[in-house]
Amino acid sequence: MPSGISSDFVGICWDETNVDGALAETCKHVETVLRDVVGSKLITPYAGYSCRRSKDDRPFIETFFRNLSSKGFQRFTNTTGSKPSDKKGRDPDKVAITSQFQMEYAEELLDVLIANYNATPHSGLGHRSPLEYLQFICSRKSTSLRRADEKTIQGILVYRKKCRVNGSLKEGRKPFVNFDGAKYTNETLQQRFDLINNYIWVINHLEDDARVAQASTLSGQTLGVLRASPPWHRLPHSIKVRRAINAALCERKFFMASKLDAVEAFMEYAESQPHSKLPVHPAYLELRRILRQQADQNIGKSTLELALKSEAQKNSEHQHNLLDETKLEATNKPSLPPRRMAVSD
Repeated sequence: MPSGISSDFVGICWDETNVDGALAETCKHVETVLRDVVGSKLITPYAGYSCRRSKDDRPFIETFFRNLSSKGFQRFTNTTGSKPSDKKGRDPDKVAITSQFQMEYAEELLDVLIANYNATPHSGLGHRSPLEYLQFICSRKSTSLRRADEKTIQGILVYRKKCRVNGSLKEGRKPFVNFDGAKYTNETLQQRFDLINNYIWVINHLEDDARVAQASTLSGQTLGVLRASPPWHRLPHSIKVRRAINAALCERKFFMASKLDAVEAFMEYAESQPHSKLPVHPAYLELRRILRQQADQNIGKSTLELALKSEAQKNSEHQHNLLDETKLEATNKPSLPPRRMAVSD
């Protein structure tokens, strides 16, 4: 990726986004994000002047997507091909279920295909790779680059919801909110009995950790960071994963014992399923990714360096000990008598 070869390409914006006639690209949310965050204008065939009549109108884009299909997705055993006749009597749905194909496999393949395409020389670019051509263009003094604001980018991943404050002063129930299937509260909110039956904003800033959320009144007064109550308070998870776990609980696919973390119970259920019976649940794969990422962050680079340094130090000390033992053995050995010349009789 461009951001992988130089930090100068991190957050680079573009001026226009050309799309085809798919309805997904006419979504107002996509158009709003492109305009407000990227500063790009969304151009669709409905604009009147961007109708695609031939593949030659955009040869690089067509070549790129042709590579994605012919060198990647159409080589899968569960591919539907480019036309109905490509199935050749196969049942792609059955193959996908039998092979337990997951969406994460397609995402990993897509990353590799794009990275390889960007690093492969192209005759249309003067036998440069797309990454090399990008560096060549940006090296010109006349080229000016726009970068998106980091705070604005983070706002794309923010999930905000208006939640009703529950509780009762008479019954002694401290105020709390229900946010996407979990109960949230903190010390500040527990003292705000005046907010009961009113609505507040609950915002989740961390995409991979829904255990915490920020709260504020509708007028903008901050209420601090809310924390999820049991059984959602132990292991990190996303809103998407929580919805999948709650759906599985509603369908009675597994039962959760009291005082047990919901994420932990779901993982035990997913790992206890025989592989020949059911494919791996997508939410389980997402959980494994989140937990692995959290573990890497907890370890930290400095800890790894200390561990490697300690190991190297142990090996060095071991080598010194062996050398000292060798010298000691040589010192303690009895001295041999002086050599005598052979005398012939």
